[in-house]
Amino acid sequence: MGTVTEFRTLGKESPSAAYASGFADGRSARGEGSVLTLYLQVGIDDYARGFRAGFFPQLNHSGTVDER
Repeated sequence: MGTVTEFRTLGKESPSAAYASGFADGRSARGEGSVLTLYLQVGIDDYARGFRAGFFPQLNHSGTVDER
């Protein structure tokens, strides 16, 4: 059974549409083994931040990687 993970940005009630879109695209790119462009590596807009959040594995509370 899968685990449901909630993500939030600091200071906002819910993530922006650009962040959510970037997050989904980042998860897809990680699954495909894609390489990050320079924009996605250093971009400071909501889409790039969301992409990195979805692309890079996150640590869960037990200190292990959450494979979502």
